[in-house]
Amino acid sequence: MPPVYLTSERWWPMHDYITPAGWRTGIEEVAPKIYAYIQAYGELGVSNAGLLLDREGVMAIDALMVPSMTTRFLGAIKKVTKRPVSRLVNTHHHVDHSGGNFLFRDAQVISHTFCRDEQVREGIPVKQLQQRIPRFAKEFSKLKPKAPDLTFEDRLVFHQSGRDVELRHLGPAHTFGDAFVYLPKDKILFAGDLAFYYVTPLAFQGHVGNWIKVADRILKMDVDLIVPGHGPLGGKKELREMRSYLMLIRREAKKRFQLGMSPEEAARDVKLGIYARWREPERILPNIMRLYQEFQNELDQPIDRQRMMDGMRQLRAERHNHAAGEPDWCCT
Repeated sequence: MPPVYLTSERWWPMHDYITPAGWRTGIEEVAPKIYAYIQAYGELGVSNAGLLLDREGVMAIDALMVPSMTTRFLGAIKKVTKRPVSRLVNTHHHVDHSGGNFLFRDAQVISHTFCRDEQVREGIPVKQLQQRIPRFAKEFSKLKPKAPDLTFEDRLVFHQSGRDVELRHLGPAHTFGDAFVYLPKDKILFAGDLAFYYVTPLAFQGHVGNWIKVADRILKMDVDLIVPGHGPLGGKKELREMRSYLMLIRREAKKRFQLGMSPEEAARDVKLGIYARWREPERILPNIMRLYQEFQNELDQPIDRQRMMDGMRQLRAERHNHAAGEPDWCCT
C-alpha cells in the first residue's frame, strides 16, 4: 500500500481506490422486473438509478444529472420494456438525481415534500454547477427544471401487480428530504444517497448524527440487496462500513471541535484509515464543517459553499501534487 503522509506532507494515499470487481456502468436485473442502473465510479455528479416494471406502467427511481446520462438511462430502459415511464421518484433534491427529470416527459414525479421545496427554491444553478463540475459544463445549460408534482411526508405505498412499493422518509440524513424505495417482498432497497459504497459520503446539507440513526433503522429492516446512490450494488455489510465512516468522523470532529481546531485543521488531522481509499476523501472537509454546525445547533444555516469548495480544492491539490488554482475535480 502506498505511504500515507501526515499533515505536513501528503495526508492520504494516491490512486489506491477500492474498486470491487464488476463495478461498471450499466443496467442489471436484480430480481424479476426490478433493475438497478449503476454508473461507475460514483464520483461527484455520477449517481445510480433504478427501474421497476409493472403491467400498468413503469416506475423509475432517480433521473441522473445531465442529458447524456439520462439519455443513456432511457436507452437502457427501452431495451427492457416498451412501456413508458409513468412514475419517477426523486430520492432527494440534488441535481445528480433530479437534473434529468424533464426528460421523463410523461412521468408523474414523486418526492418528499422537502425535496420538492428545495428543487423549487434552488432551480438549476447553472453557473455554480459549471464551476463545481466543469467536465459537464456544456450540459448544465441544457437542463430544465421539473419539480415533483406529488409529495409525501413519512410513507407512501404503491400497490403494483402483487408487489408493494414503499417510499419512506426517516428524517434528516444526507439531506433533510431523503426518501428510499423499499420492496419488502423482494427484500430490495433503493437507498438514494442514504447509502454511499466505496465513495465518501457527503453531508454538506444534511445531519450526520441522524444519518447514523437512519442507517441503524435500515440495518434492522428485512433487506438483502441495497442499491446505493453512489457506488456498486451491495447490502448491509457495505452500509455498516458507511455507517462506521460517519461514526469515525463525528467522533473525531467532536474532539477537534472541543480543542478549538478549525474545520480545515481538523480535516487534515483526522486519520481516515481504510476510508482514505474511498473515492473523494477530501469530502471530509464539508462533512466536518457540517458537523461543527451540528455541534453548535446551527443546522438551519447553510454551509459556506465557497469555503467548502476552496478547501476541498486545496486538499485535492495536495493529494495530486498540483496547484490549487488548477481546474477543480481535475482527476479521480
